[in-house]
Amino acid sequence: MDKKERQLVEHYYNKFSVRNFDEKDLYSFLVLTRKEAEDITVMKELNDFVVHREQSMGYVKEYLDTCKHIITNLEKEKKRKKIEELFSFKEIRNGFNALFLKCGFDKLPTEIINDFIVCLISLLQGVAIVSGNLNKEIGHLSFAASSKELFLMGNMKTLSKGRYIPVTFPVLSVKNMYEDVKPQDANDTPYLFNDQLIEVINVDRQLVITFPQI
Repeated sequence: MDKKERQLVEHYYNKFSVRNFDEKDLYSFLVLTRKEAEDITVMKELNDFVVHREQSMGYVKEYLDTCKHIITNLEKEKKRKKIEELFSFKEIRNGFNALFLKCGFDKLPTEIINDFIVCLISLLQGVAIVSGNLNKEIGHLSFAASSKELFLMGNMKTLSKGRYIPVTFPVLSVKNMYEDVKPQDANDTPYLFNDQLIEVINVDRQLVITFPQI
């Protein structure tokens, strides 16, 4: 990292530390620190996922291929496999803090890591899920929200009794500390935003999610 790059990293770190940032700042930071993230697995994978999107390779591709396999075989397997999330909160927290330490800065508290994950969820909405080497689109990622959590939701279809039915699964999730979302049923089933584009902005050093009316 040269002197100018370090100055830019410090600029974003200072914005993060006082929670004066939005999803665009996090995107720029991830692009800026791609080289430093190479040997921090979680950060490398998230970085590639955000920047390369459906062209992302490595662990993210393997994860989505596994999700496709599980969903395709829902009716064939007696013991259904559970789809785990791409990374846990702890893994993402440790990844970011390892990157900050490597760049010469202190770790950041939990609530800021929460903010990062909300921004990641927003940045990754709309990514196409493609199959194998054929680049055939078989699903997509979308923003979803319940009263307690926010999600990056995977959306695919599976053949059941001669017809295709939609299947959704959480890829990332984080505590909803941002918006008052009214539960839509007793199970607090998340609202799924497939057609509306969500943006995470900052108002007076607090993240705000630009939900349509729910």
